[in-house]
Amino acid sequence: MEFNGTFFATIISFIVFVFLMNKILYKPILNIMSQRKDFIEENLSSAHNNNEKAESLIKKREEGLNAAKENAREKYNEVLSGYKNERAEIIQNAQSVNNTELENAYSELENVSNEAKEGLKNRMTDLANDIVEKVLGYRSEIQGFDNDKVNEILYGKER
Repeated sequence: MEFNGTFFATIISFIVFVFLMNKILYKPILNIMSQRKDFIEENLSSAHNNNEKAESLIKKREEGLNAAKENAREKYNEVLSGYKNERAEIIQNAQSVNNTELENAYSELENVSNEAKEGLKNRMTDLANDIVEKVLGYRSEIQGFDNDKVNEILYGKER
């Protein structure tokens, strides 16, 4: 192997080529790669921070929703309890009015029944006399009914 001028010219041209390639190609590519790496790391950090903020907001929202649900549940139970009390009061009033009306109706019915029985009791003598007249052919005045026996038959009890 011989070292002549071509060898040194090739070495010098190679060194110039490497220097030019380093200036023109390698350094810009390395700068772009470094910038891209910094950009990606910055975006990852930003995404991580945003993710933490989002989780924090989601947690606050869930706490707010749970508090609102609990508040709504309490108000619902309060309103429901009020309506139940009002309903019970209305039912009690209606039952009281119904019982009063029922007692009045029983009393009125008993009065009407007693009036009818008294009317029947008063007409019993007339009916008995009419029956005797039809059977015997002449009118006889029957008197002296046993009022206790009549009351027992009509009222089912002794008066």
